[in-house]
Amino acid sequence: MSTVDPPIHHIKEIADSFYMIALPMPFRLGHVNVFLIVHDKEATLFDTGLNIRGTLPELEASLASVGLSIENIGQIFLTHSHADHCGVAGLIKESSDAIIHMSEEGKRHIERMKNGDLIVKRMRDFLCRHGLPEKTLDFIAKMFDRFKDATIPFEVDEVLKPCKTYETCGRTFKAIPTPGHANGHNCFYFGNENILLSGDHVLPDITPNLSPDLFDPEFQPLNAFLSSLDRVKDLPVEMVYPSHGAPFPNLSGRVAEMKEHHRERKGLILDAIRKGRKTTFQISLDIWGGNLSQFDKFLAINETYVHILELLKEGSVREDSNGRHVLYVVA
Repeated sequence: MSTVDPPIHHIKEIADSFYMIALPMPFRLGHVNVFLIVHDKEATLFDTGLNIRGTLPELEASLASVGLSIENIGQIFLTHSHADHCGVAGLIKESSDAIIHMSEEGKRHIERMKNGDLIVKRMRDFLCRHGLPEKTLDFIAKMFDRFKDATIPFEVDEVLKPCKTYETCGRTFKAIPTPGHANGHNCFYFGNENILLSGDHVLPDITPNLSPDLFDPEFQPLNAFLSSLDRVKDLPVEMVYPSHGAPFPNLSGRVAEMKEHHRERKGLILDAIRKGRKTTFQISLDIWGGNLSQFDKFLAINETYVHILELLKEGSVREDSNGRHVLYVVA
């Protein structure tokens, strides 16, 4: 797939033979951090970047700077199944025969991604029921079609076991299940170095976007996310290395900020519903306003809906219908 030439990023050593590599992304975030461990010409990679022009050359250049190549990558551990985290795993495996590790839920999502038409249909049906305008629906469908090649198809070799300790390249780490941003997200905790690779679970400046799992109606993204924050907040971490943004030291403080953000957001959404029955999209306009890009409207309706799911579970609101759209009113 074509895109503009990305900026050049660099590799940075964060511990002995442990590296952070920033790879290009054509979105507002601008980059995704992946991580590399090296031991005696053997390498393990944590996440891989998006399949766009520039990702593989930048990864190859970063590996060359420490005397390695793609062929030296023996294992790949993936935080989750979004394209910017696993997009070139298949290409790397073709060159190195690397063993790919991912959660069971992530593996199922990768399998479903092979049927892109079904995913777009489910997404479009969901967004239509919740009031997203047709113009935005068309934009999102076309965007998904353009980015269908953002992940090279691959097979998951080993399913991550919850809280299992893994050993690779002379280091040990624990795979900690942290569903929320994705159903099947994992963080990787290196206890000997007090380092947490937080993926998209804990970010320094923004909260990760939460969205429903359209293939698992029982999944409660917000509840899962908040519970997952509790799972990591008391880890003895000296530095958090996120997938987007700069590393930061105060894990428990950042978790507290994110939990308060979602508490406030849920209250604002309930206040919006108290003003009259509305679709999810109409509620999102009350929270974020109407001056959003088409893509941000998509993010906003997802974020609003996952908070509504919690309000429904608590009994604060209930569903109604106008025959075409789902509406929400106070219970």
